[in-house]
Amino acid sequence: MRIATSSSSAPSAIEAIQAIAEEISRKISTPSLMLVYYTETQDAECIKRELNRHFPNTCVIGCSSCQGTMTDKGYVGGHTLAVWAVEDVEGAYGSALCELNPDDDIAESARAVLSRAIDSSGRPGELPALITLHATPGHEETILTAIREELGINIPIIGGSAADDGVSGKWSLMDNQRVTSCGISMAVFFPSARVSYSFHNGYAAMGPSAVATRVDGRTLVELDGMPAFDIYAKWYFDATGTEINTEALFARSTLFPLGRQTGNIHGMPYYTLSHPATVSSEGGIQMFCNIQEGETVHFMSGTTEMLVSRAGRVVDSANDHDKNTCDPIGGLAIYCAGCMLHVSDSLHSVAANMRLSMHHAPFICPFTFGEQGQFLGGEIAHGNLMISAVLFHKEEL
Repeated sequence: MRIATSSSSAPSAIEAIQAIAEEISRKISTPSLMLVYYTETQDAECIKRELNRHFPNTCVIGCSSCQGTMTDKGYVGGHTLAVWAVEDVEGAYGSALCELNPDDDIAESARAVLSRAIDSSGRPGELPALITLHATPGHEETILTAIREELGINIPIIGGSAADDGVSGKWSLMDNQRVTSCGISMAVFFPSARVSYSFHNGYAAMGPSAVATRVDGRTLVELDGMPAFDIYAKWYFDATGTEINTEALFARSTLFPLGRQTGNIHGMPYYTLSHPATVSSEGGIQMFCNIQEGETVHFMSGTTEMLVSRAGRVVDSANDHDKNTCDPIGGLAIYCAGCMLHVSDSLHSVAANMRLSMHHAPFICPFTFGEQGQFLGGEIAHGNLMISAVLFHKEEL
């Protein structure tokens, strides 16, 4: 199993893919699978066409990333395109994508994409060791539930919701056949290497909590029977000594999100985070993930320094999760776009921390509008302000 990465900020997709193909081909002759991440300024149709021309026998899954990408070679902001490629003659890989229409059954569509991805791998009836999931924002929890029900058990998932530069709907997904602004894509991995994973956030519960007593879709309307924003604003004032402006909620809440306890390890709770985005007309909080009525919501806190250092720590955790740890062959990571925007001046440090924890092995990391992963306790979840990491290890010890 060999992994290679490359990125380009060339003005045209034709130039970018030409440069990327030359770099990838110096290490890999026929990639089994390519993961492609690009900013909204890129021509996704041209990327698809050029990748098919250079790598006609390779499965491709692509997803738009917020304002840049990151690989083992560092962070690149602005107009950019990055590729992660694996060649594994002893393994098998497959991919599939569907375009969603307004009346589609999301769960059924997700099951169909998973089934087609497994069929394309040539391993029907087998359980993959890993699934990479990318979907456009809005239905991530339903998709994860459908995957769990289809496979019967929790399979490690690493995923991120398609993003754009300004939450304006200019996100997209792509595969070998199509580009869509509303869809579901998956790649399945049957690698010849061991897989280890980690998914967490590094935030801490501050103490205040309340029960979600009224929810409307992804809008948290009431906490303990009161307008959710009123409760949140009080928690924020008590923690910071300043009032929060409704117009600045998204930016100010990055260090103070809401969390729901997902499980615990050695008596220590861990949480799935939800990032407050905007205030609704009735005083609710619109989120980037679902909160269910009856769930307890905790006020969480983090620091800018934590957002910079935690990418490396999550990779370290994935290494620790592999009980026969050795230097990784390579890896995948997903980093929240909200966190990225908050630490935009320190992204080169984020990349350096991750590269060190990866032992300088090739990796790729997009910036997404929602993250999916598997906690060390086994739970699969969709959250915000999270980081997800997967490492591949040699079989030989």
